Amino acid sequence: MSRRIQISVAVIAMATIGVSLGLLAMLRIREAKEFNQPHIVQTYGGTNYVVQLTEAAVGKTETGCVLIVYLRLQNPNAYDVTLRRNWFILIDHDKNYFLPSTTGTQTELIKLPANSVLDREMLSFLVPDNTFAGRVALFVGQNYMVLVKNEGPFEADLRNGEFRSFRRRSW
Repeated sequence: MSRRIQISVAVIAMATIGVSLGLLAMLRIREAKEFNQPHIVQTYGGTNYVVQLTEAAVGKTETGCVLIVYLRLQNPNAYDVTLRRNWFILIDHDKNYFLPSTTGTQTELIKLPANSVLDREMLSFLVPDNTFAGRVALFVGQNYMVLVKNEGPFEADLRNGEFRSFRRRSW
């Protein structure tokens, strides 16, 4: 094979790899934008607030699995808004419902001062091992559901005390 053909093949291969990496990066960016898209939610009393997923972390404990969802909460109102932590309900692929844990530093109420933002509010869910076999969604208000994890199973074998963090739905 001549030197000219070798160089041409190498250039085509490098261009193909570059285009593939660019498309993969665009796909990951789109997934991240879909994951942390803001959602305007209305309470039962008619009050508006904005919920945005920022991160999800999955971990293993002695009693099962833990899913921690980090939220950015925004209150666009000129008055304080109080949200109950148990309004945020996790639902798995088998339609099992899980309420957030309120042990430790988690209080039952989330208080949003007027015209303010809570950048990293945490919701912690204790779930069985098979919860991540399919889709996982989070109710963020009356009739508002946000997809946290897509349909594919979570196959990582986590050891006790190990956590993994995600900023997209495919994990």
